[in-house]
Amino acid sequence: MNSFELNNFLQKHTFFEKYLLNFKNNNDMQAIKSFIENTFFDKNLMRKFPLINDDNLEDFLINPKKQFETKTIPHPKNGIIFTCHPRFGEIIEHHHDYIEMVYVYSGKCNQVVNGTTIAMNKGDVCILDTNVLHSIEPASENDIIVNCLMSKKHLDNILIDRLSGNDLLSSFFIRALYYSNDFNEYILFNSSESAKLSKLMEDVLCEYFDKSLCSDEVINSYMIIIFSELLRVYENHTNTKSRHLLKNAGITDIILYIQNNCKDATLTSVSEHFHFHPNYLSTVIKKFTGNNFTFVLQEAKLKKAAFFLKNSNIPVIEVANSIGYENTNFFYKIFKKYFGCNPTEYRKNFSNE
Repeated sequence: MNSFELNNFLQKHTFFEKYLLNFKNNNDMQAIKSFIENTFFDKNLMRKFPLINDDNLEDFLINPKKQFETKTIPHPKNGIIFTCHPRFGEIIEHHHDYIEMVYVYSGKCNQVVNGTTIAMNKGDVCILDTNVLHSIEPASENDIIVNCLMSKKHLDNILIDRLSGNDLLSSFFIRALYYSNDFNEYILFNSSESAKLSKLMEDVLCEYFDKSLCSDEVINSYMIIIFSELLRVYENHTNTKSRHLLKNAGITDIILYIQNNCKDATLTSVSEHFHFHPNYLSTVIKKFTGNNFTFVLQEAKLKKAAFFLKNSNIPVIEVANSIGYENTNFFYKIFKKYFGCNPTEYRKNFSNE
């Protein structure tokens, strides 16, 4: 898929959009059934909004608002998915447990986040924290709004380490992954003038909607470049709503330090590194993550072990030793408690994918 083909794909009306154009305020059941029977259903276009499928299509056409209230929004599970907002209909207020990046491919987007209306133009990006209440006003013909949905697990496993060099995004994502649900933040990037970002978004969308060999790796790599470009945009166009995120780099640095030094880290060593009293550090970690130091450290070790098991042939005993566990039986026990299977089974599961 090239840029021209992508544009055609995104501009074409889905079955649901055709319905909204013709029957938005019409509940004539006979007319709706006639529409269903006589309108071509292009399943290829339904990839743009996988919430609607053969099983629930008629329910959506009869009462789309009710369906949005009761059906599950597409979920990225353990990865990344891209969707498009259906034009001509309102996306009602909702929230979810993953990170959402809203990109205006063309036209404009009026989004209400925590009661505040955010006006976005072509090329702008808004990244939403988990559990943020938001809705989108009805989009017109030329308003193509793309969603990138990213699971916590995917961010943790794939992106965090590679983003650790920048304060803004690493702070934002770590808060979403580890902190309590009290923050409900977003970052607005006024990136409409960035031709580079526009091209990167086109490329990643082409890759996603026309997947081939190694597409997942290519998409992950694109996302790193996209986030890096957003940081450059942010330096020049800082949204004041987001400035306070930078004030919390301290706890972010602590979490990253524990992750990067999990083999030998102790409460004492981490406290000394940051010049804190151990009791104070313990309190800070508990306040922001909801977990004690021991749990945060153990979680960091297990996630690093999982990475080695998925991406190398290193024997399990060596993996355990590399993260500071000399007792292999204990390592097996805590690994199974956290992941639901032992290290050998975990590696086998990924080798069979």
